[in-house]
Amino acid sequence: MTPEQTAALLAYAVRLDPRLAITDEDAADERLDQWCDLLADVPATAPHPDGHNWDAAQAVRHHIASSPYRIQPSDISRPWHTFKADIIGRHTGTFEPTDHPEINPDDPTGDAYVAALRAERRAVATGRRMPTSARAIAPAVSQADVSAMRQQKDLARFIKDTGRQAAARCAARRAAVLRHPDLTERLHDLLGPGEWNGYLAPEEWGGRTNDSPIRRKLAEIVAEAEARAEGRTAA
Repeated sequence: MTPEQTAALLAYAVRLDPRLAITDEDAADERLDQWCDLLADVPATAPHPDGHNWDAAQAVRHHIASSPYRIQPSDISRPWHTFKADIIGRHTGTFEPTDHPEINPDDPTGDAYVAALRAERRAVATGRRMPTSARAIAPAVSQADVSAMRQQKDLARFIKDTGRQAAARCAARRAAVLRHPDLTERLHDLLGPGEWNGYLAPEEWGGRTNDSPIRRKLAEIVAEAEARAEGRTAA
């Protein structure tokens, strides 16, 4: 969480449990610094493939409602790490070319491939993307199609072509957003500068609606950029 998010979370805890209130300003600042340090790696929200999304505010509410003890940062970080272990355990980490359009399909070393998978795992672990529990080789391709292409030695070419097409779509999507300073600022607030390659996760994962709050906000930014490009709204 950012310091601002942590401060809001602490204020929420004080509102639910007035025993946490501190009148001394220096002591209050010291406690806020402690919470910011200990919760820096805990996100405010994170998606879960089964819809049991992580919400730090709900962790605060649950503790105060169920425990007689005053809440500590560990009462928030501990359930987060349990949640994190669950989603990491669900993430297969298999390679999907449409998820990594920045990778050259002909890269001879494979370094970019390894870096992309590590970045994807970090994104899942920090709540910035949904874990992938099952992965098809490419959209709208059945197992029979894959078997036929493998027999005809067309599978590698198909994966490369799919990756190139996805890269072009992502590049166009990213350029459309970065064309507008206000949308760029919203994007950076959501994902951080330089973190987005233009990829937008699908609306469904394995037959389930992708209700990730990050994906929803990103889709809103992309939709606004596309609307402006089509002249349907003023910049």
